[in-house]
Amino acid sequence: MDPPKMDTPNINIHNIGPPNVDLESVLNRLGMQCYLHRFMNTGFDSWGVVKDITEKDMQVLGFQLGHIRKLQREIATSRGWPQNVPLKATCVCCGGRKDGEQKVTTMFNKSADTNGVDSSHKTDSF
Repeated sequence: MDPPKMDTPNINIHNIGPPNVDLESVLNRLGMQCYLHRFMNTGFDSWGVVKDITEKDMQVLGFQLGHIRKLQREIATSRGWPQNVPLKATCVCCGGRKDGEQKVTTMFNKSADTNGVDSSHKTDSF
């Protein structure tokens, strides 16, 4: 007796490439290729996603301090921060957000920040 046929997705395994080439090339250029699998295994699967990583995320992933600074500089540079200008305390690699702060635009209310102060702009901080 033949096993029943199952519907399986038509996946061409020859089109499945290596991990994101952009991320891999950045890490190789920085001499930090040892972190590629940590990134991929924790959902940081593209350079675009890694560019929003926080310092705390990197600490949780077990990054060495020097590697954290090196990656922060690379992210800041990719966002247009000049190489010869020191990084500020505000996390440049996170688009200027403070650690843990998120910006959310809502359609339903003007704005409500975490301090409960109402303002007229449409970006909320959490």
